[in-house]
Amino acid sequence: MQPSTIFNMMREESETASFWPPYKEDVERIIHSNAFKRYSDKTQVVYLVNNDHLTTRGHHVQLVSSFARGLATMLGLNVDLVEAISLGHDVGHPPFGHEGESYLSALCVEYGLGAYSHASQSCRLFRLIEPLNLNFLVYDGFLCHDGGMRGHIAHPWLDKSLRDHYEEIQMRTVEPEKDFQPASLEGCLVKMCDSVSYLAKDLEDAIHLGIITRGDIPKTILGIHNNEILKKAAEDLVKISKNQPYVGFSEEIFSALKTLRAFNFERIYVYPKLKLESNKIKSAYRQLFELVIDDFRKNGEKSQLHKNFLHSRTKSYLEETSDLRKAVDYIAGMTDRYFVHSLEQFVIPQTICF
Repeated sequence: MQPSTIFNMMREESETASFWPPYKEDVERIIHSNAFKRYSDKTQVVYLVNNDHLTTRGHHVQLVSSFARGLATMLGLNVDLVEAISLGHDVGHPPFGHEGESYLSALCVEYGLGAYSHASQSCRLFRLIEPLNLNFLVYDGFLCHDGGMRGHIAHPWLDKSLRDHYEEIQMRTVEPEKDFQPASLEGCLVKMCDSVSYLAKDLEDAIHLGIITRGDIPKTILGIHNNEILKKAAEDLVKISKNQPYVGFSEEIFSALKTLRAFNFERIYVYPKLKLESNKIKSAYRQLFELVIDDFRKNGEKSQLHKNFLHSRTKSYLEETSDLRKAVDYIAGMTDRYFVHSLEQFVIPQTICF
């Protein structure tokens, strides 16, 4: 199994060569970005619960990175590329996780922008909003990271072009859940590791909160502890993928992972107590979106959107982005806490300063 070739080490804008190897340079850019800093207050699964030991989006991407880097070493892949994709793949997630994404997507469709996809937004964020000029395979890894449970083997589309990549981004506005093949084996690896990481860790969080007990977890070949699940999955992935033109699991291990996924959806992701504030969050998304737009159109440079977001955007972004899309980009980049704070600024009376 060979790491990705020099052919695919390309940035969309030429620049002077860095001291770091190309993908290590991308890792550095990602971890020093503002978007990466915001991970720490972004929901993974559980939101609005005061508990410091629950997994945040920031912790999740680090778990994926650690898991995938170890496997990349054993498979002879480019570890820096794997780390870059792992650490940046979820920056496009809006406040309140997948639930928040569904509310934002519905608004985007209603206002004629097409469906919202966090995978596409991860590319957009580091291309246009906070431009980092990353390598093509990193952006491609972001776009294709989800859908790891669609099949037990992931084959890379090795000759995927930049044009193909942009066509896939456009497809996501129509089919936000559409599954795509990564352009690299490294992208395929992150795709698989992302699924295993969240399935295993979500079980631990649910046990910690008392939503389930360890005895409730289905008995499969993977075991019932986070470390057992990761170890079994890792051993199988290396065995199946070593020196092969693909990355994946045996059908037996994949079946066990699907069993855990079904259990998580049935017992954790729709647990009633976790959804107590869902209607408020859905309403808040619409309210904040419409207030941000109205405020911007009435107050321009004095608006919340301009003062807190647009003032630091590039000239090309400002000229080429619609008002509606600017509002979406602003809200999507918020942390959970900042989302609530922003809405409060609009609807709760503030101290008047002379």
